[in-house]
Amino acid sequence: MKTTKKIFAAFLAVMMIALMIPFSASAAASNTLILNGKAGYTFTLYKVAGVNTTTGEYTDITSGLESILTTKATEGVDSAALLTACNGLSLTGGTDYTYATDATGEALTKTISSLADGVYYLKVKSAPEGVNVTSVTNSVFALPYYTDKTWINEVTVNAAEKITDGTPTVSKKFTNNASASSISEFIGNDVSFTLKGSVVGSKTEKAKSYQFVDTMSAGLTYKTLTSVNLINEKGEKTDIKDRVTYAKTGTTDNSFTLTIDPQLLATDTFYINNNTKNVSIEAVYTATVNTNAVIGGNGNPNSVDLVYTNNYNQTSTINGPEVKVFTFDLTVVKVDASTIDDENKTYLSDAGFTLYTDIACTNDDIATNGAEVTTGSNGTATFTGLKAGTYFLKETSAPTGYNINSTVYTIVISDTGAVTSNGTTVTQVEVGDTPLLTPNTGGMGTMMFTIGGAALIACAGVLFLIVRKKKSAK
Repeated sequence: MKTTKKIFAAFLAVMMIALMIPFSASAAASNTLILNGKAGYTFTLYKVAGVNTTTGEYTDITSGLESILTTKATEGVDSAALLTACNGLSLTGGTDYTYATDATGEALTKTISSLADGVYYLKVKSAPEGVNVTSVTNSVFALPYYTDKTWINEVTVNAAEKITDGTPTVSKKFTNNASASSISEFIGNDVSFTLKGSVVGSKTEKAKSYQFVDTMSAGLTYKTLTSVNLINEKGEKTDIKDRVTYAKTGTTDNSFTLTIDPQLLATDTFYINNNTKNVSIEAVYTATVNTNAVIGGNGNPNSVDLVYTNNYNQTSTINGPEVKVFTFDLTVVKVDASTIDDENKTYLSDAGFTLYTDIACTNDDIATNGAEVTTGSNGTATFTGLKAGTYFLKETSAPTGYNINSTVYTIVISDTGAVTSNGTTVTQVEVGDTPLLTPNTGGMGTMMFTIGGAALIACAGVLFLIVRKKKSAK
């Protein structure tokens, strides 16, 4: 009997050892994670529980996951619930795995060996600068994991396939001429600009901040914000101007930021059905061309940047294109017409010129502020701050001692500032006046005319008396 009991006990011991082989066999194997990442991203791997491969029990469970990791590892777990719970935890520690932004396809695969038995949570920690992340699905897995009565010591996670992203864009255009990269305008007139940027983030990846940072040259002064709209993929606009803050940069009014209220960014409605592919923010504002404007040359450049902070607290700057505002001068030179072909010309001061927009040259057609420009001692007068176009130049007052030139000059200023006068390309418009005709000094003057007139009067008187006497004699 005792012998039988000993044999049975030995048999049970052998059976228990046999049953434990699948569990204990994995203890000696190395756990390996093959992580397929994405260029520029960093992933953090957290161990949130241990696994006893002998019993299948979970151990050292992270607080907040106890209600999910109740069954044995050999019996499976609700992975969706586990992932949701892990996403809600504020975990510390963990190991980072970073992928270079210029990585090749082969370099995007990392083999991570010798991981301890346990349950792991893989989370996206950061994205590359300038990338708009709209969707991220993190991962949970066990190593080893139990399937078909076998412990498997290797798992592959394709983290890159669980990320949706893109490159945001920003643009600055002229509101009334969206296709132009430059325009021209009068000094003192307004120019309207339209800023447009991609919406960044999504309902699940909400942006923390969003700004248009606009930089104009000193020749432009910010005037007013006309509108700010959120535009969906159908082109429908939602007014959000009252949720935008304007602040000038420094002490001048030629650079400023437009900041969207962070509380608006935190709402689901901002991201319009979670489809941000064709969703944008559009801001329209006006600026005035001022007296600091560069005349001709390289014009007055200005641009906008999109500066935003994503869901990972990373701030990125997207540079927009540069557009230019030009303004031009027109120079008029007044000369004595009798010397206009000579090398030594006589330049005339105090000649007045007016520039018109219509060949009729009426007061309603004056191109500038209505002021007549007058030549100085060098015979030069300048109309400053003109836009490209066709004008009509007329002399409206002549220098003392000169006849006014009645010619109306057709002036064309091109988009590049080139000037033609009556069809001829010029750098300045030359206008000649003729002197008034006056007697030469030292001539006979009016004396001969006076003497002759007196003689005629005397003769007339004598003739009158003779005729009268003849009548009396009769």
